[in-house]
Amino acid sequence: MSRTRQILLVKIVPTDDEETPSILNSVPLGTLNAVTAQLERFNTSSDGSKDIDSFGLLYGPGFNLQLPMVGPNDPVAQVIVTMHEEDIAWPVLARICRTLNWKMMDPQSGRTFGG
Repeated sequence: MSRTRQILLVKIVPTDDEETPSILNSVPLGTLNAVTAQLERFNTSSDGSKDIDSFGLLYGPGFNLQLPMVGPNDPVAQVIVTMHEEDIAWPVLARICRTLNWKMMDPQSGRTFGG
């Protein structure tokens, strides 16, 4: 039986006076349309349904992403990631964070990594 793990994708602006990034310095990842377009480059998209706004779920290699229920031009502050196959998901998520300058955040500890 596989174990699922949840993390958040966030974008944090670094500051000079902090050694570790803080979620308090987060900025939006982009608009819903921009975020979904960026994630398509990483084989992460909807299941083909026409109305992404009403479902808000994207599928990637070994993981699902839950988007907030916002309009297409509204900002996305964070995305919930549920990893089903961590060995497959981890390299893709790391590449997403590196390329898009995002961070992964453990919602239980608040610790950020990646990017």
